[in-house]
Amino acid sequence: MSLSRYTIYAILVSLLAGIATLATWQMGGWPTAAGPLTYVSFICWAAYFLFGANPKDCGKAFLSIIVGIIGAIIIFVLALAFGFSPWWAVPLAVFIIVIFLLLCGRVPLIGNVPAIFLGAGLYFSLSSAGAFVDFTMEQYLLVGGAQLFYVLVGFVAGWLTIQLNNLLTKKEEEPKQD
Repeated sequence: MSLSRYTIYAILVSLLAGIATLATWQMGGWPTAAGPLTYVSFICWAAYFLFGANPKDCGKAFLSIIVGIIGAIIIFVLALAFGFSPWWAVPLAVFIIVIFLLLCGRVPLIGNVPAIFLGAGLYFSLSSAGAFVDFTMEQYLLVGGAQLFYVLVGFVAGWLTIQLNNLLTKKEEEPKQD
């Protein structure tokens, strides 16, 4: 790609980043009690490229992220049932569930282990960001749904980035008409 086209590409991707930031800041963490969850979208924008930069692979990664969220919810439930002690209850819950999360790596449709751990890790980050009002199943599902929405925003931004690149590269490769 020529410097002039690459400059246009950089400007368009920067515009996309600005729009994504504006939109996610305006949503303010909706529908959770957390503040803006822009960071979830930007992490997943980068992850789009790490997961193959195509809708099929990212669809599988999305399903694996759901598995990670489910694992994180079960960790919360177990840790609370065990007394939520950071010295033993939380590590024990993590130990138990991570075994099953890793075994999911053997299931083709949901076996993207990095995506599983991304899903769980982002879910835990939402608890630190104040997304939880209480620890009920309804709240767990609300936070998980919100996370998936922001993941999709990031994946769509990644897809759009590829489309912009393809558009500008295609125009450059087209033969000139005499």
